[in-house]
Amino acid sequence: MNKINQVPLLLQRAEREWKAIYPELPVADAALIGQLIGAGANADRVGLENLKPYDLRQTEHDVLACAMRQGQPFKVTPSKLLKEVRITSGALTTCLNRLIDRDLIVRLAADKDQRSKPIQLTQKGFSVIESVTQQRFQLAGEVMAGFSKDEKLMLNKLLSKFQHNLLETVETGSQ
Repeated sequence: MNKINQVPLLLQRAEREWKAIYPELPVADAALIGQLIGAGANADRVGLENLKPYDLRQTEHDVLACAMRQGQPFKVTPSKLLKEVRITSGALTTCLNRLIDRDLIVRLAADKDQRSKPIQLTQKGFSVIESVTQQRFQLAGEVMAGFSKDEKLMLNKLLSKFQHNLLETVETGSQ
């Protein structure tokens, strides 16, 4: 990740420079994608800063959040975690062991297949993810406060369309 994408003024300058060299290419489109990449990187950085007081890594947060979203009794299977958290099975095992060592989750006995033991939040894990979630949602509200309801709906629609087009382009092999 380069700094240009994360600083709008630098990206605008780079766009002008590229347009001067390649006026026939869709430089503005590339700059727009750069803007999205930069916004995502900035949001990721802010999110990671938000996790520091809790001594959580992003994947650890994602595991706790996934369990929390399941509702009472706040348990989830490793297969569901692998679908929702960008992590390999080996890395998931390491992550779960760290969370167990910190008393944030426990492994439960599996009904049938011992390889798929669900995990469950402990009281401490519930308290941590509840606090982090409230803090992150408040921060999201502050970040989005400058947008009207219609702007938020439009942004959501445009980002969904972008995601769809991006995945479709990658899947069809278009360049």
